[in-house]
Amino acid sequence: MAWPLLIVDVQDVLAKRGLEAPDLAALQATHQSYRALLLQPSGPIYADTQRIGHLDLAAAAVRADAFLVMAAERGDQLVVTPEYFLPVTSLSKAAKAGPFPAEGALWVLGCESMTPAQLASFKADCAGHCDVIYEADPAPAVQGNYFDPVAYCFITLDADKSFKRVVLFQFKTAPSRDDHGFENKQLRCGRAIYRFQGKHGHIKLSTIICSDALDLGEDLDANKKLSDRAIIIHIQLNPKPKHTDYRRYRNEVFRRSPVATDCDIVCLNWAHNVVQHDSPVHAKAWKNESGSAWYVPERRCSVNDDEVANNEAKGLYYTWHEKRRHVLHFHYEEAVFALTVPKVMQDGPAVHDVLIGPQLDTRFAWDVDAGAWLASTSCPETGWSDVINANLEVTAAFQSLRDIAKRLHIERAISLSCGPQSMKDQWHRVDKLDVCRIPESEVVARATLQLDHDIAASEERHKRITRVAALGHILQTTTLPPQIKDLAGGGASIAWSPDSPNTNVIKIGARPALIAYLGENPSMDLIKRIGENAFELLRKENGAHKDRVAICYRTLAGVTKFADIKQQTDITYDGGSMASITRGQ
Repeated sequence: MAWPLLIVDVQDVLAKRGLEAPDLAALQATHQSYRALLLQPSGPIYADTQRIGHLDLAAAAVRADAFLVMAAERGDQLVVTPEYFLPVTSLSKAAKAGPFPAEGALWVLGCESMTPAQLASFKADCAGHCDVIYEADPAPAVQGNYFDPVAYCFITLDADKSFKRVVLFQFKTAPSRDDHGFENKQLRCGRAIYRFQGKHGHIKLSTIICSDALDLGEDLDANKKLSDRAIIIHIQLNPKPKHTDYRRYRNEVFRRSPVATDCDIVCLNWAHNVVQHDSPVHAKAWKNESGSAWYVPERRCSVNDDEVANNEAKGLYYTWHEKRRHVLHFHYEEAVFALTVPKVMQDGPAVHDVLIGPQLDTRFAWDVDAGAWLASTSCPETGWSDVINANLEVTAAFQSLRDIAKRLHIERAISLSCGPQSMKDQWHRVDKLDVCRIPESEVVARATLQLDHDIAASEERHKRITRVAALGHILQTTTLPPQIKDLAGGGASIAWSPDSPNTNVIKIGARPALIAYLGENPSMDLIKRIGENAFELLRKENGAHKDRVAICYRTLAGVTKFADIKQQTDITYDGGSMASITRGQ
């Protein structure tokens, strides 16, 4: 049986040493948003019986030092690096005389592994510069070789009201699972998970380190304590961040009342495609996803197109979790992400509430020549360009859907082209758009984001893109039915516009239309349902367009057919809704 998680309030730890609890900006329940800076590093990594961390510690230190200097100069109020990243040399430099958080800021720095001897040496070296605090280690020497630490760095006041630098170490409490029990054998485990509280106790902040999540998913009491009006930071070096056991704690949070779980969850992993070395001559490619994401409760994130598109253009992608949470996924490549984040709680007049969610201000990429993190000004590549340029038919079909700055427009055009699954007026709003919705598995199947390696998601993306390509070919080569015959002869293109949100095919001089291709040999029930959905969408949008609907498919013999839509062929139809009140909702 697992021990219950020990949650320790930082103010109690500091009080025993004559120190005040810091008044952290991110935990002040005001309308003033805070600035966050997150580093998602690339590998390669090194893991053996002596240490876990970056393979090239010198190169990692250059990046880490530049990151901490940037964080201090910018004045970011929450700064995070993932598990096992920050070299001890960089932390030591910052703690003694280098860049350090200003008053009210908190740095949450996942560090390379540290042995008990390294911890003692670090504390001795920092004497006179900062207070170094960590829990006692009662385990025998043979229990393991090293800790997996996160270093909380902050400024506070001592009994004389003088400023004090503090480095508070928290250690991972449970080893990660692997086939050979490697970390289980090498890791020395801590007991405490520290909890910061705002000055008035309104907002809390805690960090869990990778496999701490396994116990947190089982410990309901601890889960409740950490998720009530809080920021939960989950730092990882994890090849499978979406594994059932690692996300169980989130599912537990999401299934409970949103009133009691009004928390942000910030998952920060390493970049994708990590390569792990365990000796100078042996390496293994993980072929992993990053899985870094920011989870936000329903009421505290915007679904406004402009705000979502602004995030997506810089590398922060929107999805809607089936348990009614917004999930913003960070681009998978190495980067530093600078965000403006509204407070978890805002204790003031509701008219001032800021409810737009995290906004990605800048994505920084490492410039080897400059030796610095430089702001990126272009949309990051997600694999979409390779997909639409894979063959001529796909390229032709997506000719009008190449503007990656309008990524959501592309997804909507694809959804209509594959057959509208809903007849709701706002089906195209991002939190209702079918491809932006994710299940508990958190797998992302959006066509324009070729980042998730899940096989089913890859197959679904391929199927939808292929259908759009087939529809493009049909429009150019097939005899079209009477209601859309003016779209024949070339010139028709697949597109989406908020001016006519329920149509997907346009041509100069012709009215827009909704034309869907349902693939090979679809069921008659599916054809009927999609036809009703499509007709109803256009009927409600614009009565003059209600006849501009066509549903096509291919038979097993390869013959293209257009379905009869009863509303368009029944002379007794009076113009009212013929769709079931439950179907397609």
